Amino acid sequence: MNVGMVGYGFVGQATGKGLAKNKSNKIFVYDKQRTSPLTLPEVVEKSEFIFVCVPTPMLSDYSGMSMAIVDEVAGQIAQVAKGTDKIVIIKSTVLPDTTAKYQKLYPRVNFAMNPEFLTQNNANKDFLNPSRTVIGVSKKNVGDRIKKLYETILPKSQPYFIVDITQAEIIKYMSNLILASKVLLANEFFTLSKAVGASFNPIKEAVEADPRIGSHLSVPGSDKDFGFGGACFPKDMIGILGFAKEKKIDMSALEGIWKKNIKIRKNRDWEHMSSAFRPKQK
Repeated sequence: MNVGMVGYGFVGQATGKGLAKNKSNKIFVYDKQRTSPLTLPEVVEKSEFIFVCVPTPMLSDYSGMSMAIVDEVAGQIAQVAKGTDKIVIIKSTVLPDTTAKYQKLYPRVNFAMNPEFLTQNNANKDFLNPSRTVIGVSKKNVGDRIKKLYETILPKSQPYFIVDITQAEIIKYMSNLILASKVLLANEFFTLSKAVGASFNPIKEAVEADPRIGSHLSVPGSDKDFGFGGACFPKDMIGILGFAKEKKIDMSALEGIWKKNIKIRKNRDWEHMSSAFRPKQK
């Protein structure tokens, strides 16, 4: 199958290299920030599936997330893909209802939402060993075709969740922000344990033994800091809080998690990542 990658950061590379594990899949790449052998229209022309893996950074005033890059790319791809059976797959993390908006703006294009669940340091391995594959579509045959693409590299036992487009967007946010919240709760119990003279590690191990809770409760984290950082959790938190505020939806529990994270986190590493943090345009 012919597969196009638009955006070739850690998500694009993991996706492209992972699909290339099956030699019958041919990968074509375009990245505006890198030297690319093909133009964006050429990648779209050559491809049956086009994955959009461009940044959706948080705004530097922490008011929300910018969709500007993915909006622009979706429009450019649509001009070439319209009226064909090509599938434009949004893999970038986008706010709820974004992909549905593209489908309405460009009704002659097949859009899908296929969120990634990758860790930045192990993206290639994570892509080939997913806990589940979520495919958001508005047409069943589009979902079936994307599933067949993944079946070229994933085991027959792989769980698939074929849902609607907006459900897929929310699945990504809910997954990431439950994980982020778990980090903060572990931090609070670490502080409580220390205050009463209890060693935290045996507590953590016993709690992690409950399959409903799972792992990743170490404090400090793998980066030796408290709270959560990196390219994904902070921008996803700010993105959904900004969206909720705009829609007048009460998400005060998540807001409390974020305020506590800012309070205890020493290294705001996301502020130095162009893919995660961008000045707000005046």
